[in-house]
Amino acid sequence: MTGDHYAEGVRIAGTLKDLDGPNVNPLCHTRLYTHGRRTERALVLLHGFTNCPQQFDAVGRRFFERGWNVLIPRYPRHGYSDRLNTSIAELRADHLAALANRGAEAGAGLGERLTVAGLSLGAILTGLVAQERDGIERAVLIAPMLGLKPIPGPVMNALSRLVPRLPNFYMWWNRKEKDNIGPPYGYPRFATHAYAALFQSGARLVRAAQKGAPRARSIAVVTNAAEPRLDNRFTYRLIKSWRAHGAGVETYEFPQTQHLPHDLIDPGSGAQNTALVYPIITRLIEGAAS
Repeated sequence: MTGDHYAEGVRIAGTLKDLDGPNVNPLCHTRLYTHGRRTERALVLLHGFTNCPQQFDAVGRRFFERGWNVLIPRYPRHGYSDRLNTSIAELRADHLAALANRGAEAGAGLGERLTVAGLSLGAILTGLVAQERDGIERAVLIAPMLGLKPIPGPVMNALSRLVPRLPNFYMWWNRKEKDNIGPPYGYPRFATHAYAALFQSGARLVRAAQKGAPRARSIAVVTNAAEPRLDNRFTYRLIKSWRAHGAGVETYEFPQTQHLPHDLIDPGSGAQNTALVYPIITRLIEGAAS
């Protein structure tokens, strides 16, 4: 039966890889690292908004070398060679949830014990599968993008519902640098409709956590006190909701003095300190030995 589980996991992962058409940057293809059999532990890594699987490749390889099977799926409308594409505007929250669930389904076949981890938008999607899916042993949310400092939660929720009804427009991540910013495989701008999908996904997670306990066996949440725009108070409230329902949630916060960027993972991003971050993230993904 174990072989059947593994074959099904590989098949599902293959359907995700088949979505990587000629318009996708080769660096952004869905990654599947396997040992040719079902291993004790499997890891699904969910990348950030407007980034792609390359963001998590170094982390994924680290766990593959430790004997894990690893899947890093690409999101719909992400990873195109044309960094200024307009397809990202077509992204919707249900596309993201479907991708995360499909990735978790594949991961469950790849290993006896499944861990899902993600950054920013990927952390939101990790939280959703931890909340809603059985069979996830550990979920690690890294800097979940649940809210922004200048915008109160109710206003953000209202905007995420209103924006898709308005004409889409594009905003640079850095108005000064525009398309000169890296990493070279990430998009230098975002579509307002896609950004709304991100925050709709976050609102779904927050609502679900308020109503009931997550199904994942264990959860870890990572925050960064030096966040430039993200408001960690939204994440603290999520943790409080889960704990109110009896869930054990491990937490770790990188201190302000370390001056880390929002993207804690991608070696291709600026102001990065993977020598500091990776050992901590690795420990949190590994979790308890038993």
